[in-house]
Amino acid sequence: MKDERGTATRAWRDGARGGGARAFAAAAALAAALGAVGCDDAASPPVPRLEVGSARRDITPDPTTAPPDGRVFLGGYGIGPTRLSTGVLAPIAVRAMVIHDGRRGVAFVENETQGMFATYRGGPFGLIDAAKAIEEATGGAIPREGVFTSSDHSHAGPDAVGVWGGVPDTYLAFVRDQVVAAVVEAWETRRPAELWVGTEDATDLLNSQFRVPPNDVVDGELRMLLAVEPGGDPARPIAAMLNYAAHATVMGSGNTKISADWPGPVAAGLERALGVPTAVVMVADVGRTQPRDGDVPGDGDEEKLAGYAARVEERALRAVASARRRSGTDIDSAWLFLRERYGNPFLTLQFLGSLILRADRPPWLDGDEIGTLVGAARVGDLFFAALPGEGYPAIHLLARQAIPADMEGFTFGLANDQLGYLIAPEAGYPDVAAAAPGNDNALFNVSPRIGDHVGCTVLEAARAIGIAVEIVPPECERWAGEDHALPF
Repeated sequence: MKDERGTATRAWRDGARGGGARAFAAAAALAAALGAVGCDDAASPPVPRLEVGSARRDITPDPTTAPPDGRVFLGGYGIGPTRLSTGVLAPIAVRAMVIHDGRRGVAFVENETQGMFATYRGGPFGLIDAAKAIEEATGGAIPREGVFTSSDHSHAGPDAVGVWGGVPDTYLAFVRDQVVAAVVEAWETRRPAELWVGTEDATDLLNSQFRVPPNDVVDGELRMLLAVEPGGDPARPIAAMLNYAAHATVMGSGNTKISADWPGPVAAGLERALGVPTAVVMVADVGRTQPRDGDVPGDGDEEKLAGYAARVEERALRAVASARRRSGTDIDSAWLFLRERYGNPFLTLQFLGSLILRADRPPWLDGDEIGTLVGAARVGDLFFAALPGEGYPAIHLLARQAIPADMEGFTFGLANDQLGYLIAPEAGYPDVAAAAPGNDNALFNVSPRIGDHVGCTVLEAARAIGIAVEIVPPECERWAGEDHALPF
């Protein structure tokens, strides 16, 4: 079985660099064959332990993946193609962590771009296309609804959204292939592990863009997930994941060099400090939450980036030092489909649709109704929520209040889709709208109520994976009985 899985990984390694449909189809065909090989394993009794693996793949554009010269538009500031890259400050990557309980697995993945969509109109380059390929390549051990791929939202990263000039389809295919390759390698190299979690208050490293309630609160908890050899030292894990709610905007609008912004140097620093091959940085509920970097010493963005990353890394290592072993090994996960009617008064759907690269057919766009995914996973006593955009802190805080107190809660922003700002609660929308157009939160927003809708759907996803949700907010009543079945 191990040798055949190695062949699957090599297929992705050999084909991924060039992207392209032939490599994608060949690996999918091989993976389908491997599903049959895994039948005997599936019939075996579940192993009462967790196994964890991690891996990394480079996704820095080059002349092959982003012809003709490897230059791409960077995303995140203003509107339109104003920032064509002029070089690489630091390579960018896909990083993945896989957790498996002997029966079912989940994959937590980050790609260092401004954002990526569930599906693209130009071809099968989306995050759900990658998830489908991962399911096939692992013989169903990691089901597609167990894959949660977030973008780190670097404003020095390639614009895979399209608002700021976009990237070629060859690059989208390349990133998709690297997501799959990283997860498959993490799956193949998994080892027995216990999970430990440490947290640290890092509120003082964040700024809300608004000062008036309810938009003044930030999620300042920095969360570290550590995979440790059974009986081992959590200070020397075999894999690590950081979850923190700072926008990746230390590099300003004048920058034209590609980088992952703060998540890149923090990941690299944790890899050195902890001795792990891969440290995954999953941004959290980053909506309206900016890095407080104004007092970071430095003459320019690059020095400030190093300084801010050092501050985050220091808090992360404090969280490692306080880590405690978690209980339980059972895994479950779910994707729920959400439909939201477009209601942005600042940008018409037609105008925004003319810019973005997202699929423009049902179920992703049906008239003026937007379709997207909300996800959740459970690993023992750990809960993970996946938000399809830049979730406001109220969404994470709602989930944290709703799940049992003995569970630890993580939130992944820009996960499996990117619908812009998920403003919540809706009661705070008037202040956000009043700040437009100088502030872009209301500009890049599907509707005033989408944040509440996503938050309520997170609670439904928690119920779907067997978590006892302890509150039902009144704002969720409008979506009671909503059909969340996947239409694909």
